[in-house]
Amino acid sequence: MQTYLITGANRGIGLEMTRQALELGLRVIATCRDPSSAAELAALEGLLDIQALDVTDQSSVDALAATLTGVALDVLINNAGVMATHQSIDDMDYEEWMTSFAINAIAPWRVSVAFEQHLKSSSRPRVATLTSQMASLKRAGSDRVAYRSSKAAANMAMRTLALEWQAKGITVCSLHPGWVQTDMGGSNAALGVVESASGLLEVIDGLSLKDTGRFLDYEGERLPW
Repeated sequence: MQTYLITGANRGIGLEMTRQALELGLRVIATCRDPSSAAELAALEGLLDIQALDVTDQSSVDALAATLTGVALDVLINNAGVMATHQSIDDMDYEEWMTSFAINAIAPWRVSVAFEQHLKSSSRPRVATLTSQMASLKRAGSDRVAYRSSKAAANMAMRTLALEWQAKGITVCSLHPGWVQTDMGGSNAALGVVESASGLLEVIDGLSLKDTGRFLDYEGERLPW
């Protein structure tokens, strides 16, 4: 039986990936900052272990890694993310921009490194970090600079980690979930959360070392950096 750890599992894509993974019979360690307020997550059935985790707090990350000592992680999904509200030249909140980097770019590295030993205990360890096609330099735009720049930084961090860990047999990829109808994506998004989560899980299930360091979408297509 495979074990998945999913961050930001209390809502949106994280919640739906957790739901579908449980339906597939996988063991899921689902994390969020405040499990007591995650009613939808708690209502899911299956091999579910809900744990508190603040991905921006090193002590919180280290505490969970210690709690899970001896647990082999087959898949780590760095899903927790944030979309700042004030991101234009004329309306920039610099604190939000810093927060975007802390959550979107630094946290995936922080969490991945903390769980290196858990991943190495698996026969086919994979790290999948959700970024965005908005991070692609070939698809640069004039809006949402905090989101674009922090997700671009996440891509570089994961590319670097892939090179660091290739010899250790750990596959690391960045994944674009599509423009999804969630609190972050908005109601005008083209893709439903069920379809996005299903595609992501299928791509993650098929990842191997030949894919490490790649930037893929939810259908497994390669995206330009």
